[in-house]
Amino acid sequence: MASFVRAANNVFKQMLDLGINKGQAESEGDSFISQGFTVMIGLTGAWQGWFFLDMSQDTAVKLAGIMTGEEYETVESEEVLLAGAEMGNIICGNAITDINSIHSGLNIRLTPPSVFAGEGMSMFNVRLNACSVILQTDAGTIKLNVVMREAK
Repeated sequence: MASFVRAANNVFKQMLDLGINKGQAESEGDSFISQGFTVMIGLTGAWQGWFFLDMSQDTAVKLAGIMTGEEYETVESEEVLLAGAEMGNIICGNAITDINSIHSGLNIRLTPPSVFAGEGMSMFNVRLNACSVILQTDAGTIKLNVVMREAK
């Protein structure tokens, strides 16, 4: 999880000029309730699973505005969806690069990101337990959620 937190901190600081005020780890179990905007990226290779970048719709709109320099009203704007997907892809990609360089041979790869927007969505991971870190930023609360297991 540390690689994902480091990657998020670097992306928020370097790309968005946002600092992370506090990070709080929590055990998630096999499900969590979305805050309203979730980027999901699959992980394949010696370890398989998912990475979720979750935030409120308001936070997603704010972050997209910071990324593009434009103003948006809702997450229904294609630019907000694309900005969220790109942010999740960069964070997850940087974390997986870090993990693969520390643990050679894992060869973990990413699938293209999917973005879900909707209030109260429940994410459920069959037979897998997730770990989450809640990050407090000036744009809002952001949750990193990682589920991985050794491939069979």
